[in-house]
Amino acid sequence: MASTPIVQPKQVSAARILTSSGFGLLFDSFDVGLLSYVLVSLAKEWHLSTTVTGLIGSVSSIGMAVGSAFAGSLADKFGRRSIFLFTLLIYSIATGLSAFAAGVGLFILLRFFVGLGLGGELPVATTYVLESSPDDVRGRRVVFLEMFWAFGSLIAALVSFFVIPSAGWRVVFLIGAIPALYTIVLRFALPETPKYTRLAKRPSMATALKQVWTNGMARRSAVTWILWFHSIRLEVLSVEVVLETALRAHRASASEYSPFLLRPNEWRKSHSQTHPVPRRQY
Repeated sequence: MASTPIVQPKQVSAARILTSSGFGLLFDSFDVGLLSYVLVSLAKEWHLSTTVTGLIGSVSSIGMAVGSAFAGSLADKFGRRSIFLFTLLIYSIATGLSAFAAGVGLFILLRFFVGLGLGGELPVATTYVLESSPDDVRGRRVVFLEMFWAFGSLIAALVSFFVIPSAGWRVVFLIGAIPALYTIVLRFALPETPKYTRLAKRPSMATALKQVWTNGMARRSAVTWILWFHSIRLEVLSVEVVLETALRAHRASASEYSPFLLRPNEWRKSHSQTHPVPRRQY
């Protein structure tokens, strides 16, 4: 009698694991960095107060906190890849719909869902790389994964520089919806992680939360949570600092956009109009 062949899990190259997961972090960083530039134009167009502008800048972080709190348990229940794709899709759809927001209330609601997807995607993407990598290269791959965050911030600055002054902030959010198409690629490019595939029993959300705060894990969980919320706090502060600087520069220059969003020739023209050079008397 012939024995039943054992189906081996699909082998995926390290490059595919890093790039597929890394682009998820790149999109996260792109959105976080982009908001600080968009708010400058948005505050002027909608005549927003400082309080409302600060609320818009903070609501994404609230959504990220909620998303990250539940994403890990959902990933234990439904799989790392499934939640990775789902959170990326939430972020993409909410970002694209933000381009059509006609008022502040709807825009704030959509920003919360954007943060919900971002916060859920970050830990799941990292977990995916960890569980898909051998022990001897696991730490190295996670470091390479975090490198994509810096690229996302750089792309956000470039898109803001070239797109917002000419096409407006709504087009920028339409660009931010591109990751929705990327989920189709991930659907076929990434298998489930080997560790999750070998799980005989999927723990419930309540059980997973209890395990995080057991005697052996409580100290590690506390340190991780402190570092996580500290990083979110720094992101919020950076958005507030950039926004405050841009609004002050905007009022000083009486230009439609902040000076650091203007091209060099446009900045010189704006600067010469608002700060004329006195004619020398002979």
